[in-house]
Amino acid sequence: MRINAIRTIGGAIILTVTAMTLPARAQNVYAYLYDPARVTNDDQLFLNLAVRDAGLTRAALDPVLPRVRSLDSDLPVILFIARQTGRPVDAIVDLRARGASWAQVFSQLGIRYDTLFAGIDRDPGPYYRSSWSYWTAHRDRPQFTDVQVRELARLQLAQRLAGVPVFEVARVRNPVVFVAERRGRPWVRAAGVPPGHGGAVPGHGGVPPGQVKNGVPPGHREAVRVEDDGRVKIKEKGHDHDDGDDDHGDHGGKGKGKGKGKGHGKN
Repeated sequence: MRINAIRTIGGAIILTVTAMTLPARAQNVYAYLYDPARVTNDDQLFLNLAVRDAGLTRAALDPVLPRVRSLDSDLPVILFIARQTGRPVDAIVDLRARGASWAQVFSQLGIRYDTLFAGIDRDPGPYYRSSWSYWTAHRDRPQFTDVQVRELARLQLAQRLAGVPVFEVARVRNPVVFVAERRGRPWVRAAGVPPGHGGAVPGHGGVPPGQVKNGVPPGHREAVRVEDDGRVKIKEKGHDHDDGDDDHGDHGGKGKGKGKGKGHGKN
């Protein structure tokens, strides 16, 4: 009985400590949703803008986030539906967490699919043409896939966040990148990286000038690593650079290496 009592007390302590650390851990994981200074990539920027546009607080959103299947895929749709219906996000997350498809969520909440095509009155272009064609042919009883709902909801959200007509966003493959470019990627500016380099130092594959990359110094991109008695040597493909003893062989004439041969012909 004494052992069982000790185990019970130990289990209670573990549960208490876990319950105390989960909120702090969640705050660190989801901090970028509320604080623009914590954003480090395009997807995080998109979600940060969407959450702030919805006016959601950490206290309202954090408790339901662990039940969201994928933040990048599902959260934009959840926020879109919440705006269209006025329902709290936890009610939408609950339906999704129980295994409902987005088509089932639309049906249960009475959402019309034409909300996904707001501002679209003609072919929106190649990236959304199939969804538009399906919609125009099946307006009475449409059954969109999860992927179609996600892409269309993200398109509608992107045009709102970018403040441009929906057709302008529909011309690009990825609306998340479109929004990031419109907003200027503030985390890249803060790092001092010139525009158009995706956060990497230009011309060095993300490696600062003069820094060894994969054991190969700058200027030896075609080199391979050679292990010799525990030391690393650089040996270019097709040439030997071993301790300065160069022997380049024949060069098409009668001279050899560093000799005084005639080389390629008469002078």
